[in-house]
Amino acid sequence: MKKLDKLLLKAYIGPFALTSSIVLFIFWSQYMISKFVYFLGKDLGYDVYMELFFWFALALVPVALPLAVLLATLMTYGSLGQHSELTAIKGAGISLLRILRPVFLFTVVVVLVQLVYNDTVVPHANLKAYSLLYDIKQTKPTINLKEGAFYDGLDGYSIKVAKKDEDGEGIHDVIIYKHEGHRGNKEVILANHGKMQLINDDTFMMLTLFEGNAYSEVEDKKSKSDVQYVHSEFDSSIFYFSMASYAMNETKEDLFMGHNLMKNRTQLLEEQDSLNLAMVNYSNMLVKNGNTQFYYRYTSNKKEHDTEKVTTKKFDPEKTENQLRIYSSAYNSASSFYNVLKSNASRNKNQMREEVRYTLDVQKKISTAIAILMMFLIGAPLGAIIKKGGLGVPVLVSVFFFVVYYIITITGEKMAKELVIDPVLGAWLSNIFLFVMGMFFTFQAKNDAKLFDTDYYGVLLKSLFKKK
Repeated sequence: MKKLDKLLLKAYIGPFALTSSIVLFIFWSQYMISKFVYFLGKDLGYDVYMELFFWFALALVPVALPLAVLLATLMTYGSLGQHSELTAIKGAGISLLRILRPVFLFTVVVVLVQLVYNDTVVPHANLKAYSLLYDIKQTKPTINLKEGAFYDGLDGYSIKVAKKDEDGEGIHDVIIYKHEGHRGNKEVILANHGKMQLINDDTFMMLTLFEGNAYSEVEDKKSKSDVQYVHSEFDSSIFYFSMASYAMNETKEDLFMGHNLMKNRTQLLEEQDSLNLAMVNYSNMLVKNGNTQFYYRYTSNKKEHDTEKVTTKKFDPEKTENQLRIYSSAYNSASSFYNVLKSNASRNKNQMREEVRYTLDVQKKISTAIAILMMFLIGAPLGAIIKKGGLGVPVLVSVFFFVVYYIITITGEKMAKELVIDPVLGAWLSNIFLFVMGMFFTFQAKNDAKLFDTDYYGVLLKSLFKKK
């Protein structure tokens, strides 16, 4: 490796590591904030949340890397141009393509690693992340009694407290409505104060009430119209509530394996082949059944046609009735077969959309990795043209191109799902755009274009005014 290659790689690896970490953190935090509502009040422990964050961070790497590469290349070559290092290298007789080569080869290695990563790590990370997120969503929030408001989290009970102690255990002026058996508010418990405690490794909550009264309505089993009102006083009374429904239950990961996000490329292709085979078999069966029906109608018409030759032209009520019966039968048969065709056309369209989804998911495992290389083809020559390092102009330019890339990606996938364009084209549409732009900027940088040089435009405008 020559000194120039070492210099360029050393200048690039630092910004690449920095931008990868920053961009991944931004995408990860944005996604976690959107799911924050599922975490509130669950109190599941730091280990659960750290595991969830870890798996989602691994799953979001393919989304973050293209933007990170674009920003890193803009910073690197922009900084080299800003400090006239590119000018010095070019002055030594080294072409721009030779200057781009070491970072290009490094990016190719990153793309190859990303291809393997998309097919191995990402499906496993998605499986772990989404199964754990589902378990967290199904977990009930911990008991949080608010002063002056009813709490309905305990099955069969509604509890209201006027005041809570700072330790969270002592409660005052307690009102409890018991709803067990769907009998309505027919049992009410009032207490002056009480105490809540978790026992047996937090599997049960013990609620001890002091200085209270209990009121209930008791219906006569023989005559439901007769109601007895029962009132009792107590100095202390203890209630036990199971906390099993408040613990997080681990769902089997096999239940989530059916989603395409949890499958690698081989599994997706196998399922796509099975779907195509099922579509072909069903179409063949439909054609066979249709030919049978048409053949039957043809022979029936032939027999009727032969009988017409024998009959006279005189009006025959029996013959007319027979013809009407045949016409009605033919119409009903054709109408029924039309409905079958219409229903199967809708079914076939849904199957085609399902096949498109498989194709998109297979192609995206490759196209998202290739997008890294396309971002380099834009970032490196554009940095050499702009000649601005740091996080100012490169960030603005990177965000602009990434937003355009994202919009084209979403548009291509949507058009493919609606069967407007081929799914392969829909998956690669954004990469085609990036490649065209990359070639354009590379050509401009190779010819030392002044596209983003404000001084150049200033001199050009002054010269135009002087001529006038």
